Amino acid sequence: MAPLETIYILGSGAIGFPLAVYLANAGRRVVAVRTSRQDVPKGPVTVTAHNGASRISTLVETISLSRLATLDGTIVITTKSYANKAIALELKDKAATGPIVIMQNGVGVEKPFLDAQFSPIYRCVLYITSQATSEYDFRIRPITASPIGVIRGDESGLKKCVENLTTDEFPFRSEVNIQREIWKKAIINSVFNSICPLLEVDNGVFVRDEATANLAREVVRECVTLTDRLKMGLSESELMEQIMRISKASDGQLISTLQDIRSGRQTEIEFLNLEIARVAAAMQPGLLLPKVELLGKMILAKSLLKSGGTRGQGEGVTCPGQSLDQ
Repeated sequence: MAPLETIYILGSGAIGFPLAVYLANAGRRVVAVRTSRQDVPKGPVTVTAHNGASRISTLVETISLSRLATLDGTIVITTKSYANKAIALELKDKAATGPIVIMQNGVGVEKPFLDAQFSPIYRCVLYITSQATSEYDFRIRPITASPIGVIRGDESGLKKCVENLTTDEFPFRSEVNIQREIWKKAIINSVFNSICPLLEVDNGVFVRDEATANLAREVVRECVTLTDRLKMGLSESELMEQIMRISKASDGQLISTLQDIRSGRQTEIEFLNLEIARVAAAMQPGLLLPKVELLGKMILAKSLLKSGGTRGQGEGVTCPGQSLDQ
């Protein structure tokens, strides 16, 4: 029997650790890789399903990226997307081989790995919410199977990758048109990750409050003017149905951007609202998305005010003591 392929999960936070727990519990060879911290769990990592029906505690092998000489298996990226350029360069220096699966929200997050000439590269659009109740204890709520699609590579490699990563508790599926899924989720996240943090409320606000749902609709309507230009085939009704479904399923849970702001961490808003606005402005002729852009700028300002970070022109945000793991 061939030895099990190692699955390296870069980013041991609210997505990375639960994924590692379920893979390890299913008998897969998995290593959680910390990119910004040296400490490792002194005991098991625990994951609880949203309804409390299942609770799994598993010891997860954890190591710092700086201590790995090579990476010769599947590499799953669950770190914050603003770290991708640095991570891609470090992986290249370590002569990393095997497929790269990017599990991040946003538009264009795969570019640093494309620029570094990695292959194959897959994008995963996550439909799961996860919240840390303590450093090594997490509560998750799967919404539906998360699609994975090819950015650079082939369908046979994609099928193998999906099989290697899927467990009953954390399922994935193959998706032919992954760009449509990326844009669909990016628009949905541009709603949740701007409106909820600005109002300081949980994800369920859209099903509870009609005025807030109408604000979400205005954001979606602007985004659809762009996706129509890009021929993505997305509609306002489809996006709003998904927003309301997610809102109901994750009622009481806090969106990651609100958690990041409260913890003084950098957010990923520049790959959501602000990147969507930038893509629109770069169209010929240019397209303005004023509500999408304004909400993004407000989140950026709120994040900086909370963290005391700085942002120079053309630079990313710098927040003291930030973690890249998610």
